[in-house]
Amino acid sequence: MRTRAERRLLAAVIGVSLGLTGLTVWAVALQGRALQQREWADLTSAAATAAAQRAAALTGEVQRACDAAGRAWQAGQADELDAWAADQRSWWLTAVATGDGPWMIFPRPPLEHALPSPSQLRGEQAESQPATSRPAAWPDDPTSMLDYFKRRALSPDPLTRAGALLAAATYEEQLGHPLAAARILTDAASLLRSTPGLARFAFRAELGRIDSLLAAGDRDRAEEALRAFLKSSLSDHPARVGPTEVAHLRGQLGTLGLADHGPLADMLGTLDERAQRREALADAARALLHTLLPISHRTLGEPVFLTGFTATKEPLVVAVRPIAEDTRLALVAPAAELLAQFWRPTEPPADWRVVLPPPPAGSAPLVQLGPEFAHGVLTPAPAAAARSQAAANRRLGTLALTAAGSAGAWLLIIWMLTRVMAGQRELAHLRSRFVADVSHELKTPLALIRLLAETLAEQRVRDPQRLLSYHQTIARESERLTGLLENILDLGRIESGRKRYEFGPCDVSAVVRQAWALFEPQFAEQHFDARLDLAADLPVIRADPAALQQVLVNLLQNAHRYAGSEKYVRLAAAREGYLIVLTVEDHGIGMSRDQLDCLGDSFFRAEDTRVRQTRGAGLGLAIASHIVAAHRGRIEVQSRPGQGSTFTVWLPFDPVSD
Repeated sequence: MRTRAERRLLAAVIGVSLGLTGLTVWAVALQGRALQQREWADLTSAAATAAAQRAAALTGEVQRACDAAGRAWQAGQADELDAWAADQRSWWLTAVATGDGPWMIFPRPPLEHALPSPSQLRGEQAESQPATSRPAAWPDDPTSMLDYFKRRALSPDPLTRAGALLAAATYEEQLGHPLAAARILTDAASLLRSTPGLARFAFRAELGRIDSLLAAGDRDRAEEALRAFLKSSLSDHPARVGPTEVAHLRGQLGTLGLADHGPLADMLGTLDERAQRREALADAARALLHTLLPISHRTLGEPVFLTGFTATKEPLVVAVRPIAEDTRLALVAPAAELLAQFWRPTEPPADWRVVLPPPPAGSAPLVQLGPEFAHGVLTPAPAAAARSQAAANRRLGTLALTAAGSAGAWLLIIWMLTRVMAGQRELAHLRSRFVADVSHELKTPLALIRLLAETLAEQRVRDPQRLLSYHQTIARESERLTGLLENILDLGRIESGRKRYEFGPCDVSAVVRQAWALFEPQFAEQHFDARLDLAADLPVIRADPAALQQVLVNLLQNAHRYAGSEKYVRLAAAREGYLIVLTVEDHGIGMSRDQLDCLGDSFFRAEDTRVRQTRGAGLGLAIASHIVAAHRGRIEVQSRPGQGSTFTVWLPFDPVSD
């Protein structure tokens, strides 16, 4: 039972351990939150810096693009701006407006405008030629007109030559020569593609060539020309082709019977998607620009960014800036492509990604972007989120380990404290029992010595035999008292480290015989079945003979005391290699497993009544264990209650001493 003081001490220690463990866990958790907040702040700061840098880069790109578009506009108005816009892959559309006029969208679809017609070409030539060289009347027959436009196709002016080729092809068709018309249209397309400002009109010539091949019944060449034309159109600017062009190409595919399936139909489908997207972006840009307040004609500074949506909810970005007095320019791009261009992945992967609003559910935004990036949101990239989660898991693991470690340490302290208190109680109990046992051991012989001494002093015994018996009894009891006190002193010296052993040559056979001789009379008197098995090859070893004899005496004394009713004792000594094996066996009361666990403890005696009725202080086995350990040996016990015990001592010896 614990005392009240022990319970109070234990409760105080438990309270302190809980408090300190909680304080430690709180401090570690607080530090983890601080680290997480700092990591988030660093990530947010880096994202804001990156956003500012990307916005500056986009603004610079828009400024350069507007300056180049302004120069193109001033150089050749719509034709030059259309050629410039067709070379810009970063911007789907370019729009320009002068004064309060409508916004013109570039690049223009190829079929939106036509080259001057043959009649217009005739009028221009009529005004430019001398009156003497002009025919009196224009011929009406196709052959004469064909000859005329073939001559005009030799003009050094590209526009005149291209118009003449287109007109000549028309008359070849009228004369029933579609293959000739196809050859002329091939030359016209090549001329238009190589002439700045006229490249988009090559589309019309290519379409006419394919129509001529179809009219001639040359389906294979028509299909091959259409395939090459679709490939070149797909490699052109994505906003060049409009719905009108797609409809014309679909008609040609229908003539070939390929409009519904096959590679050509797939290519046409891609062109159709581009055309539909172009129209949607153009309509959304016009609606957005219509709401824009007029910009000062004298302001040529930073561009204004607008964000809108097409009819299909696709976000787009429009950058508007004046390029000249009374002239405004707008650059249009899908927001997704603009983000992909300016926020392209890097190696190693960036710590964030850009998502267009609304952000995904559960995501934590870092930075809100401006209209230049369609009001997108920077959120942690999966890699950064994974690293953050891994760091959070590590912090959680650290917190759990800290809590477990603190709790474990305090549990260990509490366990050790309870063990110490239990040991102190057990020690106090053993000491109390030792005092009682030693007192009993001392009281009985002292009482007998006193009684016999008083009898002898009063001279009440005259018989010489009885006087001799009294003197022998007094001597025997005095010797037993001396042995008991010597054991107590030996144990004290052993436990304090002051015990010294006299190692020297030791004849094991002699030591065994001397120990056996001390008990042989008692065994014979009490009719014991006593056996001594002594091997003939026992060597002389380096040991303390007196100490080894004390070990055997203590073991034989226990065997004699607790022999029980069978009264069997056996002492054996043998050699196994370089080991001396000493065995003391009895068929006495035996010991339980719990008693075996405590065997060898100082002052330990079993609670068995048969043990308590036998004299002893519980020191013999403790002293024997210390002596065997000092000789680098070990002692083993095998015992079962009611079946006796066997003590085996293993003593190693140096081969040199053999």
